[in-house]
Amino acid sequence: MDFTVHSSADYHRQDLRTLGWETTLCNTLADHRSPCRMTLNINDSYGNLLFDYLGGLLPFNRINHLLEVGGGYGWLMMDFMRRKPFQKVTMIDICPHLLDQQKYALRGFPGAFSFREEDFLDTPPMVFEHVDLAVLNENIGDYPTITDLTRDFLGGSPDTLTPDLQIVWEFFSRYGLPEPPHHVFHINIGALMALEKLCCAQVPFIFLSEHSCEAMVAGPYRDLIHVSASDNPECIMLKGHDEFTIRFSHLEKIGRYHDYKVIRGPVADFIPFEMTARLRAIMKAPSPWRDEDEIIRYFIEDLYKYEYLLLSKEKNEPG
Repeated sequence: MDFTVHSSADYHRQDLRTLGWETTLCNTLADHRSPCRMTLNINDSYGNLLFDYLGGLLPFNRINHLLEVGGGYGWLMMDFMRRKPFQKVTMIDICPHLLDQQKYALRGFPGAFSFREEDFLDTPPMVFEHVDLAVLNENIGDYPTITDLTRDFLGGSPDTLTPDLQIVWEFFSRYGLPEPPHHVFHINIGALMALEKLCCAQVPFIFLSEHSCEAMVAGPYRDLIHVSASDNPECIMLKGHDEFTIRFSHLEKIGRYHDYKVIRGPVADFIPFEMTARLRAIMKAPSPWRDEDEIIRYFIEDLYKYEYLLLSKEKNEPG
């Protein structure tokens, strides 16, 4: 079987110098002058909106140690620290340049900070021992993805498989992942391994978000906001590397297997917008009238293209 293992690790270690060309939601909302902020019910940054949402679901008064993996420029953690001075923060990033940016952004905040330059998949389990909340925001699409697999091997014996295929086979077997709907399929193996790592460490609360290959628009805007999803991780070609959309149903299976309560939805759940007459006109237009309209349309679509998972399990809960 001819398959390909895609990894962006070398790019992030050696070549990445800016995220300016990556239109993440966190980057889009960082500037208070962003036209996208004008569409929101609450004109605020991504980090503050996420903190408000999590504040209604998590016991922040009992969360003291935060872990963020792939923290970009540190903006999300800056927002969190302004809202609550957490006692301890661990930042893990494979990119030395971005880790330096995080150190600069978070200088002067109270609390004990630890900055680790490493591939998260290589992080020793002892690092997670006292972590209360782990955040992996808009980065698990960078983790290794295996493409062009054919599902026939899933019915065979793992003893005859290559090491990469053995890992895939074991995930399907251990977590009861459904048979891929496509004969040729792709799998976000790095994202699965990352979540399994956190679940096995019994981190009480885990938040992940990324572009989804299972995205959909439900409710009153399903005929107005259009997103496409193939149910198979899709390649997003970026400067110097490729990323892949995520099959969130696989991640959800892992969380439930490890007895976590799971909340899943579009990022629009915590970045609510107001469908004004102008925004409705922008979304209905055959093509954007102005550059600003194109930015806004892309942003609103991304609120549904991105999904999130929130996993919750107190360490003292049974199981």
